[in-house]
Amino acid sequence: MCRKVGSETNTIFMLDRWAGEVPLRERFSRLFDLALDKCVSVADMQALGWGEGDEVWTWCRRLLTWEEELAKECSMIISNIHLQVEVTDR
Repeated sequence: MCRKVGSETNTIFMLDRWAGEVPLRERFSRLFDLALDKCVSVADMQALGWGEGDEVWTWCRRLLTWEEELAKECSMIISNIHLQVEVTDR
């Protein structure tokens, strides 16, 4: 099952499958382990700015170089996604 991109207010950024074939927590399991907020919605992440250097990326410790590369890869995947504010998640 996957989610159709809409406003993404009911879609959990790392847990739900919305940006690819698998949930981000599976593709980026190390980042999921290090993330402080594991249940933030896609809409909240986007509102805070989900680019790699933005405040939305909060970790339990400083990332190692290889983990920073994972964060860059994740940012590239989501950077071209545009939310449809007038459409609800489904």
